[in-house]
Amino acid sequence: MKFGGTSVGTPEAMTRTAQLVARETRWPIVVVSALGGVTDMLLEVAEQAQRGEAYQELEKQIIGRHDAIIEKLGLGFGLIEAQYEELRRVLGGIFLLREVSPRVRDMLASLGERMSVRLLAATLRKMGHPAKAWDSWELGMRTDQRYTRAGVLPECYPEIEGAVARLQSDEIAVVTGFIARSIQGEITTLGRGGSDFSAAVFGAAAKVDEIQIWTDVPGILRADPRVVGNTSLVPAVSFEEAAELAFFGAKVLHPRTIEPARRNGIPVRVLGTFHVDPNDPDPRYLQGTLIDDKAPSEPLRAIALRKNVRSLLVRSLGMLEAPGFLSRIFEILSRHQVSVDAITTSEVSVSMTFDYWEGDLDAAIAEISAFANVEQKKERSLLCLVGSGLRQDSSLLGRIFAMLGDRQIPLHMISQGASRINVTLVTEPNYAIEAMKALHEAFFVSDSVYADRQMTSADALPAIG
Repeated sequence: MKFGGTSVGTPEAMTRTAQLVARETRWPIVVVSALGGVTDMLLEVAEQAQRGEAYQELEKQIIGRHDAIIEKLGLGFGLIEAQYEELRRVLGGIFLLREVSPRVRDMLASLGERMSVRLLAATLRKMGHPAKAWDSWELGMRTDQRYTRAGVLPECYPEIEGAVARLQSDEIAVVTGFIARSIQGEITTLGRGGSDFSAAVFGAAAKVDEIQIWTDVPGILRADPRVVGNTSLVPAVSFEEAAELAFFGAKVLHPRTIEPARRNGIPVRVLGTFHVDPNDPDPRYLQGTLIDDKAPSEPLRAIALRKNVRSLLVRSLGMLEAPGFLSRIFEILSRHQVSVDAITTSEVSVSMTFDYWEGDLDAAIAEISAFANVEQKKERSLLCLVGSGLRQDSSLLGRIFAMLGDRQIPLHMISQGASRINVTLVTEPNYAIEAMKALHEAFFVSDSVYADRQMTSADALPAIG
């Protein structure tokens, strides 16, 4: 069971989460994020100290967030005093040196999880359930030395399996997500959303029968309700579909969560902490979205929207019948730690999209501009339609483009993934919102003309053109 920051962010949320854990008939492994917003606060207070600003007020707010839960739940002051003292000591050092290295930033960011697990374990004990807080490295979690985005080492899986086997069978293990130690012994973090990945690693290593991701929504939804209003829950998706949705903007699940679970054949269930009554005796209370490869096929499963996207159009006659041209571009992008989201190519041009804050993209553009014409667009959004029907139903693409054509929504880039279960559309932000609303109406609202409209491939061609 993995619980995100909103699931432990207040005394009431902490109590509800403890109740959900306690109702399990078998003692689970529980992976926990920092209290909601605390990781951002820790990174901001580090920046304040580095700039020589008065950081103490934000430091007090961080401590106050945790003290409020301790006081409200009667957990006993002094429970996380060691972590408070470490916070003060690290910030004092940053302030004196006016410097915060990636190593120090990871050490500071780790305090969020290290405090939250101790609060949840104490809450469970207060309710009469045996529980112990663990820092993930105490149970074998090891990474490489890449601070802020560390990679989990393969050898940690047998270490975790052995450590979990040695746990007391009648005690709930409450484990930090997002953080680990490198093989050199330094604290590292796995990047944003890393608690999901931590849960998948622990679940795979321990060979559990299900990995549960508890969040603030009831599961994976057909589309973003902030854009489309009311939408429905996706009851089941395949691993392949879930990975595409997670990567292209459905923030319910971290993209890296899928691989350890899929590799070990462990289903993943996405549930809403605030959408389940912990006192409900009905065994069907666990619904949410189940991710495994037994999910029944659907033409379209869901639509994801990613904002803050930059697109790049690289043109050069030198591409024409020139071996190695694309590899030269990707070598530059790799050197500047820039990863590509979507790509299309022609004989003399290549179009790509990137997350707005991805690596040092500006430096990469400068290098590519030395041998090609580069046109950059900074205000773009990316829509990703995911469903096995895109691979099986030849009329589906025609229906999509007919609907977008009827509404005169311009598309700057169209890309179908190699798996052929997703289509990526790039347009301007305002058109992306309009397109998501229209696509949701067309494919997930039963009375839409497009929901039942059948088209031939010939019908589809004018719309695509």
